[in-house]
Amino acid sequence: MHFDGLDLNLLVALDALLSEQSVTRAASRLCVTQPAVSVALQKLRVQFSDQLLERVGRRMELTPFAQDLAIPVKELLHQVRTLVESRSGFDPQVDSRSFRMLMSSSIAQIFGVPALREMRRHAPGVHCQIDVFVAPDLLRRLQDGEIDLCIQLFQPGVWDPGGDLQSFSHESLFSDRYVLIGDTSNPLLFEGMSFDDFCRIDHVETRFGGNLVSIPERSLSSMPKRPNTPIVVPTYNLAIEAVIGSAMTAIVPHRVVRNAALDDRLTIIEPPFAIGLLEQSMIWHKRFDNDPGHIWFRNHLATYARTHLLHAD
Repeated sequence: MHFDGLDLNLLVALDALLSEQSVTRAASRLCVTQPAVSVALQKLRVQFSDQLLERVGRRMELTPFAQDLAIPVKELLHQVRTLVESRSGFDPQVDSRSFRMLMSSSIAQIFGVPALREMRRHAPGVHCQIDVFVAPDLLRRLQDGEIDLCIQLFQPGVWDPGGDLQSFSHESLFSDRYVLIGDTSNPLLFEGMSFDDFCRIDHVETRFGGNLVSIPERSLSSMPKRPNTPIVVPTYNLAIEAVIGSAMTAIVPHRVVRNAALDDRLTIIEPPFAIGLLEQSMIWHKRFDNDPGHIWFRNHLATYARTHLLHAD
């Protein structure tokens, strides 16, 4: 390895290459040309005496050494940025920053988009991207820096089984309660119905990302029996759509039902079994705990939630 004359900009390119595992995608991420990133990769290969990226079939894969570099390089760049920014803090009126957030499509509708729309009044230079594909590898994506912050349930065993929650920070934003819904024409759905009554009606299950079981479904899995589930959908909004005009039920957060503005087509009642509140939290890697821009961004989201969505509906 040769460390003399190592350019910090090469480490920025290295971080993009290790994250994207593609010269083309790294160039897009850095907003530079592909040839420029190819030149940077060649310099990095000489610098570290390692190929870093190797072609395997039709894709590029990290060498074992590059895999070991990925997290330390990301942490080093973050420490440098934090050191520089901490000298002047973060002024949302003039400073620029980009954030990539992860949340479900329903949370994006009832909270994410409204909060970011409000943010534009205070931080014209802040750019945000919302990703709504929620999958069990959430903690890995936070660890690897693919996303900066997510809004989800923070609970052991839900994300990345076996993952170390000690590496992440979280803050509660707002809560919601679950309700049982069905089409208004469904005579089998009524307030005060028993669990046995509920089990006699076909049920629409919500399973995020294809295999992430929702809180109501986890509660149902511990019951001695459950209703037939002919349809599984990846979002609560699709569960609402599925029950309209049908004889099926679904269990969804109350705020999502209200946001759908379909009250006149739905019967909305309390579920006939205990589920508990849905607590939505901000989750981020601890590397951002003292980052001035990240602190400002989290404070904005927390303030918006406290003003608009603090208590369960």
